[in-house]
Amino acid sequence: MEAWLITGAGDKVPLSGGLSLGRSPQNNLVLPGDPRVSRRHALIHQQGANQFWLVDLGSANGVFHNGHRIRQPVQLKDNDRIEIGSNVFIFKQTEAPAEDASSQDGHLTTAMVTVPDVHTHPLWLLVADIEGFSVLSQQIPGDELSRIVGRWILACKEILEANNGIINNYTGDGFLAYWPTPNNPSEAIARTLTALKERRAAESVPFRVVVHFGDVTVNNNEELIGADVNYVFRMEKLAASLKMPCLVSAPAAERLKAHLTLQEAGRHTLAGFPDTYEFFKL
Repeated sequence: MEAWLITGAGDKVPLSGGLSLGRSPQNNLVLPGDPRVSRRHALIHQQGANQFWLVDLGSANGVFHNGHRIRQPVQLKDNDRIEIGSNVFIFKQTEAPAEDASSQDGHLTTAMVTVPDVHTHPLWLLVADIEGFSVLSQQIPGDELSRIVGRWILACKEILEANNGIINNYTGDGFLAYWPTPNNPSEAIARTLTALKERRAAESVPFRVVVHFGDVTVNNNEELIGADVNYVFRMEKLAASLKMPCLVSAPAAERLKAHLTLQEAGRHTLAGFPDTYEFFKL
């Protein structure tokens, strides 16, 4: 899968792994000369091999997708129009040409086959999302909600990256993050949870966080696969039903208890999993 932006001048900007846009020279694509463009305005985030999501990083003047200001991250489709200040881009995406992996006699050869790079490691996973987003979207004016969501995403992104975490994918009103290094020090996750808790106290909209430690398969497109990935998303549903702002799984709590004061949250079932499981809250 190949994707790129076409600028107003007709230039082609390849998208591989993602692209940050704004006035600051630290961006991948610098947009100078327009005061309506924020220093860190927007992000195009690649998820897996073939998804690209447009994210407003809390800009003052917004990001427009097909003529509408986005309120939350949106998945891009071929020929979508993106407007940032006076800058207009067209998103393009095509299927990559299929590799000819056969020899002249029609049989596969080992030299011609690409073997996927897949690894399974014990990794830290974190899911965060804004509480009651559908209700908030009806109560808060669209432009204000766009800024609130964007600033929240940017603040969380900075906290995660300061502690070696990465946002892996966006879920509309939230995200999945992980720490890509196996056996990442638990102190970094504890610092992240503490900073997110402080951020939650300062936010104008509430959000919840769940954290888990388990075996995760990561392929060469950085897609996260496995039962423990499903587990952490089920945890988010449980946290919502329990109205808990921060829920921690037992495997995560065992590694965090030396750094954080955690309280028991009881044993609960998770949809799709056969047992009851112990959880903790921060």
